[in-house]
Amino acid sequence: MLGDLRWHKLDTPEPLVEQLKQFAFAMLDKPVPASLLGASAGDLAAVSTVSIRIRDLVVFVNWMASRDQHRFGDITTEDLEAYLGHVRELPRSLPRQAALLQAVRTLWGFAPLMPPHARLDPGGPPWNGELPNRLIGAVVSNRTNRTPRIAPATMEPLLAWALRMVEDIGPDIQQAWAAFVRFRSGAQPFHVGLDGMDTDQRITAFIDEAQRDGLSLPGRIDASELKINWEAFSRMLGLRRSISNPHHRARVQQAGLPIGGDVGLATIAGQINGRPWRERPIGTLEIRRFVRLLTAACFVVVCYLSGARPGEVLNLRRGCRGTDPATGELQISGRRGKGRGRSAAEQQTRTWTVVEPVHAAIAVLETLTDGDLLFPASPGRAGKPSRPSDRYARGTDSINRDIEDLITWVNNTLSPDGTALIPEDPTRHIHAARFRRTLAYFIVRRHRGLIAAALQYGHVSTKVTLSYSGMADTGWLDDLTLERLEMVMDQLDTDWSTLQAGESVSGPSATDYRMRVTASVRFAGRVVNTPRGARRLLAQADPNIHHGAGMTCVWRKETALCRKSKLEAGLPAEDVPDESECRSACQNLAYTDRDISELSQRLDQLENGADDELVPRPIRNRLTAQAEGLKQIIQRHRQATAQEQPR
Repeated sequence: MLGDLRWHKLDTPEPLVEQLKQFAFAMLDKPVPASLLGASAGDLAAVSTVSIRIRDLVVFVNWMASRDQHRFGDITTEDLEAYLGHVRELPRSLPRQAALLQAVRTLWGFAPLMPPHARLDPGGPPWNGELPNRLIGAVVSNRTNRTPRIAPATMEPLLAWALRMVEDIGPDIQQAWAAFVRFRSGAQPFHVGLDGMDTDQRITAFIDEAQRDGLSLPGRIDASELKINWEAFSRMLGLRRSISNPHHRARVQQAGLPIGGDVGLATIAGQINGRPWRERPIGTLEIRRFVRLLTAACFVVVCYLSGARPGEVLNLRRGCRGTDPATGELQISGRRGKGRGRSAAEQQTRTWTVVEPVHAAIAVLETLTDGDLLFPASPGRAGKPSRPSDRYARGTDSINRDIEDLITWVNNTLSPDGTALIPEDPTRHIHAARFRRTLAYFIVRRHRGLIAAALQYGHVSTKVTLSYSGMADTGWLDDLTLERLEMVMDQLDTDWSTLQAGESVSGPSATDYRMRVTASVRFAGRVVNTPRGARRLLAQADPNIHHGAGMTCVWRKETALCRKSKLEAGLPAEDVPDESECRSACQNLAYTDRDISELSQRLDQLENGADDELVPRPIRNRLTAQAEGLKQIIQRHRQATAQEQPR
C-alpha cells in the first residue's frame, strides 16, 4: 500500500521526501506514542493508517516547500499557526481539514523517534494541544465503536458450525490433507512395485493392472468435458512431476481405459446428526478448498473466543499455545498490533487468556501447514512470488471471503431440507472486525446462554477481560462498557413499561426493585460520544438490577448470599451477582410476572420428570423436591398479586 505512493513522483524537494520516508518507517516500526492520546496509543499503526497519514502530510510538505522550508525541525509555533490558516482556506470539507491537521499532530508525536533535523518540535504540542476538530470548527464525531454487531441469529449458528467443523469434520480434512501431501510428493504411489522403474515401465505396469482389474484413469472436468487428470495420474505412478511428454500421454490415451472421477484421499468418519457428513472421500481436486474452509472455521473460533484483533490472530505462529504455570489458565502468545510485517517492534509478544476450543482450533491449524504461520497467505499452496506463504500471513480481505465461503458451503451442503443453517446477517457481509463487538454484546446481553460445546459466555468474559486488563489496548473494555450501558437502558425501559402496565413483583426485594426502577427512569440522559462518558453515565443510571433465569437480583453486596458463600469458601468475590451460586433464601431476590412465567414452564418440566417411572428413583426424588420449591415461590407471588388487586 505504501508502494502506491510513488515517492519519486512527489513534486517536493528531496530532503522533505526523505523525512517523510523516515516518518513512515517510524510509524511502521514503533508503537503509537502515548502523547497522541488516541485509542491506538501503545499499538502499532496499521499500514493503511500510515499510508493515509503520509498522503495527508504531502499537503504539509508542499506548503513548506512553497515557503522555502525544507526541515521539519525548523518549524515554529508561528509556522503552525500559518499552516492552520492555510488549511482553513482550502476548498476541503471540515473532516478533511481536520485530517490534515491530525497528520501534523502525528508527525509531532513521533518526533522523538526521528533524526534531529526531522523532529517537529515547536516547544510543545501543535496548537497548544487543541484537537483538530475544534481548530477548524467541525462537529466532534462519535468516537464510540460504530462497528456493527453480527446479529445473534447469525452469530450463534456461525460459531456452532465453526466448532463442528473443527471437532466433527476437521479430522477427516486433516487426514485427507496428510494423504494429499504424501500423494503430491510422489512418496506414496497408489500402486506398489513401481520403485526402480522409468516412466515408460510405470505406465506399462499401470495399463496392465488397470485392464486386468477394471481400473479407470483419474479425471477432471475441463470446459464441460471429462479429461484425464494428468497431475493426479502422475502422482499415482509415484512421479514427482506431471507427465508432459506427448509420447507418454499418447500411450495412456491409446490404451482405451475409462476416465473416472477424482482420486479419493481418505475415508469419511465424521458425522452430522448421526450420518456421515459426506458420501464420498475428499478428492485431490477439492482438498485445497476444504483446507480453506477448515482454516476459516478455525479463524472464527480463535478470533471470536479470544477477543483478539483479526490482524493479531492472522499473525499467530506455530507453538503459540501455552499454559500459565501459576494459574493453569490456557493462553496463546502472538504479536502486538494489527498484523502487518516483521518490524522489530512487532517481534514483541503478548498473551491472551483463552478457553479450550481456541487451543483445539490452533492444534488443527498446526496440522494444515508446514511453515511457521498458522494462517499463511495461501493455505495449501506456496503463494504468489510477491507474497510467499512461508513469509506472509493471510490478509483480512482474504479471510473474510473464506468466512463467506464457509457460510455458503454449510448452507448449501449440510442443510437437510435446504433451509439456511447460518441465516444471513441483516448487515449482509460478515467480516472479522465485527467479532470483538459481537462478543461484547453476547457477554453483556446473553451471558446465561450457552454456545456450542456447552461453553458459557461468562467463562469467555472472564478469560478475555483478563487478557486485556492492564494493557494499553482499552478497546475491548470500552466495548463492554458501551454494551452494558445500552443493555441497562433497554432493560430499564422494559422494566418501567411493564410496571406501568401493572406487572406484579414479589419477593424480599420487591419494594426496592420498584424504587430503583422508578428513580432511574427519571434520568433524562445525555449525549454520549466517548467511552469515558459512557462509564460516567453508566455509574449514574445503572439501577444494579440483574434479570436471571426465573428470578431478578436487586443487588446489594451486604446481603448477597452468593457473595457470602464464596467468601466463606476462601474464593474471590466481586461486587456482582453470581447466578451459579444463587440461594433461594437470599434477601436480594425479587420475582416479576415474567420470572413466574418462566418458573411455571420449568415446574411443568420437573413434574413430568418426577412422574416418569423410567427415571431412577433418586433423580425423581430430587426433581420432586425442586418442584416443591418452585411451587412455593409461585404461590407466594400469586398471593402478593392478589393483595395488590384492590389498588
